[in-house]
Amino acid sequence: MLTPPGAQHRPELSARAIAACGVSLADQEGLESVSMRRIAETLGVSPMALYRHVGNRESLLLAMAGLAARRTELIPPPPASWQVMLRTMAESLWEGFVQHPWLLQIVLGPSRLLDMAPTGELEHLLRALQDAGLSDEECFDCVVGISAVVIGTSTLALAANPGPGVHRPSRPNAVVRFNDDDDGGAEPESMASAFRRRGITYDASRRSLDYAVDSFLRGIQARTHENLRTAQNTPSDPEKEQQ
Repeated sequence: MLTPPGAQHRPELSARAIAACGVSLADQEGLESVSMRRIAETLGVSPMALYRHVGNRESLLLAMAGLAARRTELIPPPPASWQVMLRTMAESLWEGFVQHPWLLQIVLGPSRLLDMAPTGELEHLLRALQDAGLSDEECFDCVVGISAVVIGTSTLALAANPGPGVHRPSRPNAVVRFNDDDDGGAEPESMASAFRRRGITYDASRRSLDYAVDSFLRGIQARTHENLRTAQNTPSDPEKEQQ
């Protein structure tokens, strides 16, 4: 069948195709450019056609986050250790935020953090932490804690180097004097001055992230050993009755 003169080929619509268009727009122009109307114009369809596949902009943003996150493995499956799972999760989140800075705006919204990890992957991680000797609450704290480390470091790095692929050179941090006695680290040889001269770069931020993740993992390892010693030194119910 011949295409009528002047007719344009329209891509087959699906939730994934709409989300992919949103990701492309956000990468090029920022999240503020993403709207149902703008995506409809880009795809050459009416806005109402989008709503058959995506309920609203909120659903669209979550679909975009899911699509961007799926481009890298967030949490490897067993037999990976909990250490490997957490480290891979941290590295994958960092790469996702660096490649798609707008992801931070979505992830920092209410109740969106765990949407970044598929349920199956998250279950593997939590079970591995539980098997290592952590309580349920400690397992949950580990996931939130490692995510907070990455989100905080990424936010600092991207605030200093905004825009997709746009990196500002390192520059001194702003200094706020809290009282008249605070010289703001004016001494050139002071540690405070050296810290402020370093500024914030992607390389320095990545080093900070690696240091924080290593320290976090060592802390969890120490907690598992502490829990094991406590369990070994706690008498069982029959032993309590004999006492």
